[in-house]
Amino acid sequence: MSRWTDYYLNHDFDNFWRRHTEEGIARVLIILGVGFDPRCLHALRLLAGLGLGDRLGYIALKLIARPALGKSGIATDKLSKENVDELVKIGNCRPEALFDIETHDAEGHNIAGRRTLLSMEGASKIFKNYTDILIDISGMPRGVFFPLIAYLLRLADNGEFRNLHVCVVEDPLLDSKISGREFGQADYLHTFRYQGEEKLVWLPLVGKDETARLEKIHNKIKGSCVEICPMLPFPASSLRRVDDVAVRHSELLFEGFLVSPDNLLLCNERNPFDVYRKILEVEEYYRQRLSAIPAIGKVITVVSPLSSKTLSLGMLLAAVERSLPVCYVEAGTYQVDVDMQGRLVGDTRHEPTEIWLAGEPYIA
Repeated sequence: MSRWTDYYLNHDFDNFWRRHTEEGIARVLIILGVGFDPRCLHALRLLAGLGLGDRLGYIALKLIARPALGKSGIATDKLSKENVDELVKIGNCRPEALFDIETHDAEGHNIAGRRTLLSMEGASKIFKNYTDILIDISGMPRGVFFPLIAYLLRLADNGEFRNLHVCVVEDPLLDSKISGREFGQADYLHTFRYQGEEKLVWLPLVGKDETARLEKIHNKIKGSCVEICPMLPFPASSLRRVDDVAVRHSELLFEGFLVSPDNLLLCNERNPFDVYRKILEVEEYYRQRLSAIPAIGKVITVVSPLSSKTLSLGMLLAAVERSLPVCYVEAGTYQVDVDMQGRLVGDTRHEPTEIWLAGEPYIA
């Protein structure tokens, strides 16, 4: 039986936390990444509105990325500073820590995950003061929240705190106004590395306009890769999204990578546990099937989160449970499409999704 066969998922974030904290017992620490994305403060604002006072604290990871050239670099720098200024204005909560997290070193290598875990280890004593830890991944890159969630799951399993939650605000309109630039080489995420000799089965989560990153990852693993199973979003908020993604990448997947159409996997865009379940099934199937072939032998599944953060979270949970490597390409800089007032505006109707990962619902 897998860890999250039964799971807790709630799309009504505000009412969930209102009920969860109404008895006055829960003490909530939210960990958030603060960069240019306007979604990064939304969950904290909602929690602060519950009037928890000193029962609500936060640890903020101030993301210091390499600036893009030209107007986009000026815009992202301005938006990041505005979000930091807005953070300190939020009342009814306790600021526990603000850590500067550089995303790249002088040579351009991504170091965000390693820096994040060093900061968390230094702040571990803070966790004991709270019953519930909530990680808001809305403003975090995958290189940060993959190792961070894996680390906090271990602490939760060791009884360092009672409950671990994740939340995320998905907004396709806002996402369409943000695009990565200056992609480096494909590499394995911190704490999800692979250095073995086994044959590989590759499961990439495919989003829109990901041709360049798919090619980079494929070039890194193709010498050992024996099967590819792309994962596409369906059902999705736009029913045409799966067609758009498949058509956009059809030449690369079917002619370049020689993917069989039967290998395409469809995953519910709003439910990370659907992705999680499908990865476990595929991983077990190929591990048993291919290991019996003498010319192949032992295989390991490699995953690549190139789609929404909700879908990426499901991939992370499968990677944690089965100790799967995660191969990824982080953006070096970001291009943003701001309005006339310099704002990055999406659909304000979207609320955070609450995902309860460890604690009370899972205690037999």
